Amino acid sequence: MRVFLLFVALVAAGCSSAPRPWLDGEPLGAEPSSFVVLAGNWTVKDDGGTRILSLDGSRWQTGTAPANLSSKAMALFPRSAETFGTRVLKGLQFAYGVERSVPQFADGEIQVDFRLIGGASDQFAGILFGLNDDGNHYAYRYNTKDGDTALWRVVDGARERIHHGGVHLAIPMGEWRTLRMRVNGAGITGWVNETQTLQFTLPSAPTGRVGLWSKADAITDYRNFRVVR
Repeated sequence: MRVFLLFVALVAAGCSSAPRPWLDGEPLGAEPSSFVVLAGNWTVKDDGGTRILSLDGSRWQTGTAPANLSSKAMALFPRSAETFGTRVLKGLQFAYGVERSVPQFADGEIQVDFRLIGGASDQFAGILFGLNDDGNHYAYRYNTKDGDTALWRVVDGARERIHHGGVHLAIPMGEWRTLRMRVNGAGITGWVNETQTLQFTLPSAPTGRVGLWSKADAITDYRNFRVVR
């Protein structure tokens, strides 16, 4: 199995050196360039010498357009940047961003460590996948308010829950956990740490870009995002 850690310029060049950590070199206190923010307030922070990505939903108002949208759309979908940018503006209901270095993802695994910090209405972490230039995408999320995971589909900015994981799992605030999902054709499997929380088959196999997804006023830290194929 080949492991594609994000932002691995040396590996892409054929070198054998160890891959660079996620967010390595990104300036602290700023929106990262390697993670393309399309909605919400995302900043790079230091956590004991490790760079993490912090989402503060309390600092973003639903409907607020992202900075430099035209250049971000061009970076993600250069052949249809204008169409994608228009779609983004029509669907600014949930905080989300995209990993620049993964242009296409189908079969494989996506995982990220998350730490729930706060949120008056939701304490939340989520992985985005299957994003295409029409702006539509899927999300696998954990919500400690409900104590479970679920699979969502976002079409034209409207969210629909297509599967409820059904496994109760309470996670304390302020502790790191790992959210992991596997895509095998149309089959989706999800875990929190080693506990399987979701198994579902979509109508068709999802493909597209990947990233992170949230909602409402959730405040969440993320680290060690990676894709395995």
